[in-house]
Amino acid sequence: MHIRSFRFVLVIMLAHIAFLTYAQSVIVQKGVHLPKDSIVSGQLISSLNGFLSQKEKPNRDNTFVLKENLLETSALLDELKQVERNINTKDNNFYKCYVTNVVKLNDDDFIIQFSYTGVSGDAPILRASFKLKAKRENGQFYFYSLLKQNTISWKIKRVGSITWHYKDTMNKGDIKAFEAAIQSYDKRLKSPVLSFDSYYCDNLPEALQVVGIEYESDNNGVKNGSLSSHEDKRDLYVNGGSYYGSFFDPHDLWHDRLRTVMNPAVINRPVDEGCAYLYGGSWGYSWDEVLIKFKKYLAANPNADWLTLCMDVTNFEGGEKPLKVAYVLNALIAQKIEKEKGFAPVMELLGCGKKEKGDENYFKALEKVTGINKANFNVKMAELVGSL
Repeated sequence: MHIRSFRFVLVIMLAHIAFLTYAQSVIVQKGVHLPKDSIVSGQLISSLNGFLSQKEKPNRDNTFVLKENLLETSALLDELKQVERNINTKDNNFYKCYVTNVVKLNDDDFIIQFSYTGVSGDAPILRASFKLKAKRENGQFYFYSLLKQNTISWKIKRVGSITWHYKDTMNKGDIKAFEAAIQSYDKRLKSPVLSFDSYYCDNLPEALQVVGIEYESDNNGVKNGSLSSHEDKRDLYVNGGSYYGSFFDPHDLWHDRLRTVMNPAVINRPVDEGCAYLYGGSWGYSWDEVLIKFKKYLAANPNADWLTLCMDVTNFEGGEKPLKVAYVLNALIAQKIEKEKGFAPVMELLGCGKKEKGDENYFKALEKVTGINKANFNVKMAELVGSL
């Protein structure tokens, strides 16, 4: 057997072993220049399969992440979760992973690019594309985000508790408002933060690019948004602006900070949204502006069935910026609880579990914390909204 043929067979065998070991296998696109050394090629493909096979785990548990770069790689890994799934067809393995480029930097360091593509009829559909660095140590490759490399020429400045990374200039008002919101949320949540790095990007495409996310169909045409990660009491925020012309969205920032201290699996969304309304407004409206709109709804619906409206999560204002009765009621409940008992009982309500049919978990926690239950909900809510 010729040496070239032997190496080709060996690469295929190693890729096949990776498939058996990790229950999935990337597809190396034709024309990609894999390392000439078949052992290195096998290690690279096998390690990439391992990295991707563990992407649904907590990011810190992925054994193919270069640990000293976990924080920034975690932000990228969040975007990889369930990337194979086609929501429209409900096919969990619609998009396949194709290695599209491998660049050798030296014997142990590579840049690797890969995309998730599916086929509908005869038309290919691109779901997402990613770029990572790969480092070989002890017979396998470890992967990590290019964030630090992509921003190596940026300036760094520490302001208060946050280390800012930026290209040229920063708006002092943006920095002050962002830090005030972070401190307000973290004080309530008792969020333990040892370090906080924030990257000051112009828009979402730039925020995605510096992390190593080259394309996402979900963000096609979207100008603003942010990425974040939280690992070992260290926080990363790659900010690409908010949808409402400001540097960040305080509503979304609330959701982000809550998840630094509470498992998303137990968060009750109506309560979470209520707190986000209360502390950060919604759709660019401040909490006071949301209340003004809600009072107009009250005036037009003096005999509202609050229990039904709350359980059905009914809009009181529709259009492109819908506002929901349940979220306002939960905001008012959280406000009352915090004023009378502190924030710890609000946390108990927040962590009562995901919304379920009948909301039994919610009402059990609500009664424990406030004495409000399904039987007296309409009366208690009428009293609460009557005080506005």
